[in-house]
Amino acid sequence: MRPFGIELQIHPSWIISLIVLSVAAYNGFPVDPAVTGARKILLAVAFGVAIAACIVIHELSHSLTARVYRLPVRRITLFAFGGVSQIEKEAPTPSAEFAIALAGPLASVVLAAVFSGIAIVIHPLRSHPTGIWWELGKINMLLAMFNLIPAFPMDGGRLLRSGLWVVGGRARATRWAVLVGRSFAVLAMSGGGALLIVPLFQRRDSGRSLYALWIILIGLFIFNAAGAAGRLEGGERPNQRGDDRTDGPSIPLPGVQTTTREDR
Repeated sequence: MRPFGIELQIHPSWIISLIVLSVAAYNGFPVDPAVTGARKILLAVAFGVAIAACIVIHELSHSLTARVYRLPVRRITLFAFGGVSQIEKEAPTPSAEFAIALAGPLASVVLAAVFSGIAIVIHPLRSHPTGIWWELGKINMLLAMFNLIPAFPMDGGRLLRSGLWVVGGRARATRWAVLVGRSFAVLAMSGGGALLIVPLFQRRDSGRSLYALWIILIGLFIFNAAGAAGRLEGGERPNQRGDDRTDGPSIPLPGVQTTTREDR
């Protein structure tokens, strides 16, 4: 599948995300009580696939904006923690970095508005809309907000780097963005650990063990991803292709990932 001529790749780890979203949908969002059994399972899986499609649209926005700045896009990859646009050159200017990073969250906000609007039109008399369309709207708004966290190499971290780039140069901006990203990751892991440990001292089950573990995993992933992205993109010359450059990390990084040579 090649939307707009861009290769779409599904990393094996994406299955984890699909399972988590499908289970959450099956147990969580309100549906017609008459929908049970196999139909409810299919509906939950369809919800997970719909979220994946929204992530693809989010990443396509990054990629198509990169093309505006004549940056070649290699592929879009879906993986366990979301999606990544793999672009073969770094943004040449802070303004290009800002525009490319902001495009994804803006697309998610537009999707949230569209889905929420559909839910309101379908149920105009309800004071609080519910159902799948409303849940899709909420998920897309959460996706936009999550990606705007200033944790490099996520979208918010790249927006932060674009601002720091203006006043302090690209390499210094990258170092500071990595530091901020890793700080947020440590806070996330600490918060997840607290959700696991505090209930034990209180001799009660918080019922949030799965969410706590997920937060810890996301924090650990961002911590490692920030370091990997910083090493890959920290040079003063953003589009150099010398032999000292690496091909980049073997796992996808969230948001926008810069590559300089073909995968081996």
